[in-house]
Amino acid sequence: MSDGAISLDAKFFVRSFIRFLSKQVDQPNFNEDSRESIEVAIQCLENVYELNEGDESATAAAGTGGETSVKKEDDPRNRVDLYELYRSTYVEVSPERKQEAEALKNEGNRLMKEEKYQEALNTYTKAINIDATNPVFYCNRAAAYSRLGDYVRAAEDCRVALWHDPVYSKAWGRLGLAYSKMNEHKQAVTAYQNAIRLEPENQDYKNNLGVSQQFLEERSRNPGAGGAGAGANPLANIDFASVINNPDMVQMATRMMGDPAIHNILGQLGGMNNMDALLETGRRLAMQMSSENPELFNNVARQMEQAGINLPRNNPPNPDGDQPPQPPSAP
Repeated sequence: MSDGAISLDAKFFVRSFIRFLSKQVDQPNFNEDSRESIEVAIQCLENVYELNEGDESATAAAGTGGETSVKKEDDPRNRVDLYELYRSTYVEVSPERKQEAEALKNEGNRLMKEEKYQEALNTYTKAINIDATNPVFYCNRAAAYSRLGDYVRAAEDCRVALWHDPVYSKAWGRLGLAYSKMNEHKQAVTAYQNAIRLEPENQDYKNNLGVSQQFLEERSRNPGAGGAGAGANPLANIDFASVINNPDMVQMATRMMGDPAIHNILGQLGGMNNMDALLETGRRLAMQMSSENPELFNNVARQMEQAGINLPRNNPPNPDGDQPPQPPSAP
């Protein structure tokens, strides 16, 4: 690898790790073979990152005029102790750092309520980088990942949160949601059961558990249908005739079409050229329907959820910036 391909910051980082390894060589708990292996590792890192060619061999590419050497000991970057940084982030976090991370978490919650999910995710990540011992930070970031549709990373964060706190019911609930969105309903059932065991009165967990159990029952009765088959149609189980012929639905549709706000929403469809904007308009229409006639909307939504299609509900955000867990989507 050429010198230009290795950033100066990377070289300082590796040098800091080499300093840690050099101290480990002197530890009495290592035998001679182990010490030799550590010394070989140091040599390999120095060769790969070109740190052993003299003080002036590795210089900054820009802004330094060729004056800054990676081995120049008065550079403050040579004072970074990676092991101490690791301990202060993952092992023993000072009260000041905990307070700073808590402030970032609160900022992330605010961004979640404003539906700025990517910004919230970045903010939660900053909090974790300061204090990686708080399970709430991982659980909240899992909510942001779920909102962005990245259920794999959402599940990973939930598992980390549960490693820190195995009785964290909200992490179990969000893990169940992530699994159900990935069509891993067996794992989702286990997660929801754990959440209910810790919060027996939480109706959201019970509802979502029922949906995942229903998926598993459908698959066991008809392995070729449900979500397992590539040609499965999740709309087939919805009684569209009863929905369309429902007098309340007709009355609500007539009333909504006379609403200027609805005309404004529909008028935006013509200029949309991306799926995200189209989905957002659909979400707003569904929310309007929910406000107009909650009972009718819930009946329609229940049929769609049984088919594996979610409609947004008028649920208020939780204090930590996330919506209650939603039923799983179609496989």
